[in-house]
Amino acid sequence: MGTGTLATVDLAIVIGFLVVVTIVGYVMSKAASGGLDDYFLGGNKIPWWVLGISTSTSNFDMAGTMIIVAVVFGLGLSGFLVEIRGGVGLSLAFLLVFLGKWLRRSRVMTSAEWMKLRFGTDTQGKAAHLLSAIANIVLSLGMIIYFAKGAGKFLTHFLPFSEFVCTTGMVTIGLFYTLMSGLYGVVFTDVIQMILLTFTAIYVSVLAFELRPDITLPDGFLNLSLANPDGLGASLLAKDPGAWEPILQMFGVAVMMWLARTVMEGMGGVGGYTDQRFFAARSEREASLLTLEAIVLSAFRWTMVAGLVVMGYKLLQDGGAQAAIITADAENVLPVVLSELLPTGVKGLVVAGLIAAAMSTFDSTLNAGASYLVKDVYESYINRDPTPKQLLNMSRYATAGLCVAGVGIAAIVPNINEIWGLITMGIGAGMFVPLFLRWYWPRFNGYGFAGGTAAGLVAALVFNTGLQWPLYLAFPSVVGSAFLVAVITALVTAPTPDERLVRFYLQINPWGLWGRVSQLATDQGKLTPQEAGGRLWEKINDVVALCFAVPFQVSLLIASMALIFHDWGKFVGFGVVTVLCAVGLYFFWFRNLKDAATCAEEDAYWAEQGRH
Repeated sequence: MGTGTLATVDLAIVIGFLVVVTIVGYVMSKAASGGLDDYFLGGNKIPWWVLGISTSTSNFDMAGTMIIVAVVFGLGLSGFLVEIRGGVGLSLAFLLVFLGKWLRRSRVMTSAEWMKLRFGTDTQGKAAHLLSAIANIVLSLGMIIYFAKGAGKFLTHFLPFSEFVCTTGMVTIGLFYTLMSGLYGVVFTDVIQMILLTFTAIYVSVLAFELRPDITLPDGFLNLSLANPDGLGASLLAKDPGAWEPILQMFGVAVMMWLARTVMEGMGGVGGYTDQRFFAARSEREASLLTLEAIVLSAFRWTMVAGLVVMGYKLLQDGGAQAAIITADAENVLPVVLSELLPTGVKGLVVAGLIAAAMSTFDSTLNAGASYLVKDVYESYINRDPTPKQLLNMSRYATAGLCVAGVGIAAIVPNINEIWGLITMGIGAGMFVPLFLRWYWPRFNGYGFAGGTAAGLVAALVFNTGLQWPLYLAFPSVVGSAFLVAVITALVTAPTPDERLVRFYLQINPWGLWGRVSQLATDQGKLTPQEAGGRLWEKINDVVALCFAVPFQVSLLIASMALIFHDWGKFVGFGVVTVLCAVGLYFFWFRNLKDAATCAEEDAYWAEQGRH
């Protein structure tokens, strides 16, 4: 049960926010009623800056912030290295340079529907399509469980109700406007939520910046090191030995695995609500621009994380009951700090902002998960000739069903970090192998994708949940299982027809081993030597741009944290790297984005090709 620490004015602010987003969702419901394209993609009419805000807000979730604060509180700046596993969102750098435009060029509604573009609509294409849909539904359900657990744990610090009651109340509101207005409601409520989140981040960061000179941080707190952590913070995390002790004992190995996982994710894609934003963009140019906005806005999250950590150490330094709560569970740092160190009025705004973060992740996942159920299961295998009204009704049934299932399972999950670890390094790790191979290896077929995805999901559940192996054993086992099954299955079954490969290559222009397919397209008269040269130059340019994009994102976030910690050496050093990389991105990325007219011509061309 909570302590009911919110004053009347704070409760009024929180309730007012919930009323506003509910009204916005209701108002947007008419715009989403035109059909599935409107409900799940906003009719490809939503401006890039709105989608960019939504992408950033969806990654700025409450449960994830609780975990990140706990990890940085325990490990110092080295905690940033832990969150390479997902919290940093490093895949955005890859989406910025090339993967975002590849997704937009696909011109599909869901990641599962994409499989038909790559593998065709015969048996192998259907196998890849169905397994992709199942995997994305499982991943969406996991994210809903993760959201529900974190939201309930956070709100019990402020409301006199149980975790389940708190979660149910907030989920009901998010479910309402997602049901009513689909992606329109999701992204436009995200804009309101980002306003609150930005205020929250700035207020907490400024307050912590002023407090920092009076706070003593543990020795080695400001080191970015791969050495095995020790000291006070590490001992706090080690109170959850099943989750943290093996990682702390082999920290460098764990970081390398998290990095490998993130590179695979960035190179291959993540599915779910992230891909949905790029499918919904008005053009590939806007798909790239929205990613840059999301990266820059993510800096607010990390200054806030640093600020909350500083304030957590103030409570620990002051001692008392709140210090004991933090010592018992580092995941309590976020709610306890907000409860104890913020004044009335501001506390309500900040709590509303974090509720906004949670709801953004929830509604994005819910909307995307429902799209797989409706587009890739219901319409493809149950009712192949539905009316628009049947599709919209089924969309709402699917949305409600996912929500109820996620909240119910969340009630029995022990902690946030456990479900987050299973999602990022378990289920996600198994999916990333076939997602990676699909872009770069033409011999990879739909059977290989289906087999690799199934093997990855089963291995994730066996090694992470069943055997409960530590990260350094479970991760390579999951990835290895998915890789072996995917490659062997692809090699012993028929390849994807050349006609399909040529179509895919011409539409997407992916990196990888596509030389034979490019030559085939040239021999068929579908690609001139000059056009082939231009495609090669685009790839070379993208590789160079990626070398600027990754350090740009990492340096921006570390510099943001260093500012709050008063670590002036890192602030200046990483700040300079950020600026230099921004200049590189201007020349090798921004100046090479296609203009709006070219994007419109290509959309019209491929739309015509799709009708034949």
